[in-house]
Amino acid sequence: MVATYITATWIYWLLEYAVRKAGYPKEPDAQFFPRWKKGREWTILVSPGYWLAHCLKNRIDCFPAHRRMYARRRFIVANNKHNLYVTAVLCIFALLPQQQTCSPFYVQLIWALVTVRYISRTFEIGFAFGNDVIKRPQNRSGLCKFTRIRLALRSYVELFVLSAPVYYAHCLMPDQFKSVILSLSVGTLTNIGYAFPQDHTPLAILVFLQVVATLSLVLLSLAIYVSRGGNLTRRSSGTAQKRAAP
Repeated sequence: MVATYITATWIYWLLEYAVRKAGYPKEPDAQFFPRWKKGREWTILVSPGYWLAHCLKNRIDCFPAHRRMYARRRFIVANNKHNLYVTAVLCIFALLPQQQTCSPFYVQLIWALVTVRYISRTFEIGFAFGNDVIKRPQNRSGLCKFTRIRLALRSYVELFVLSAPVYYAHCLMPDQFKSVILSLSVGTLTNIGYAFPQDHTPLAILVFLQVVATLSLVLLSLAIYVSRGGNLTRRSSGTAQKRAAP
């Protein structure tokens, strides 16, 4: 079991690097070597994807000023889409009936991979969106409120897709269909007690990772993005009027 999770972690690192690199914009030139920026190294232990995205955003911040905002916006949107696609593919592989046709190691590896991704992505979604809400409003990417809402909704859908195979892999539900129903129940914050059958194991606490990440999206991000868009618009309008005033 330990060897399986170590292998899955290495594979996941490679997968995350490929996903983040796919959305990374072209650098200004071949001699582009920005200074390394320290910060949030501790996230490597919890979410490799978040740390890689953070490092690549730091590189984008060193792009020429006229390209910086567009490059950051493109990177964020691409990451959001690619993560949903990768999660959907992993979910299909993890929920397919494989015990009769595949080796036990392959089945355990797939389940370990979706578990590692579940922990990494729920942390990344909850921490990134929550941090974006509580920090001082800044729009370094130029994302409008409608794009931000689309990003949040896409991540919300990803949480449903991401959680179902984990619940099935750790025997929180007896079959794939009930695992999907459980994911829908938890993601909509309804019937949470349904996640704990009478013979549940301590791993049932995994359910609350999805609850926390979902709360971060629904109760914090969506509401603040709508209000922030109006504030930024009014602030920009006020600044323009001051500049136009004689």
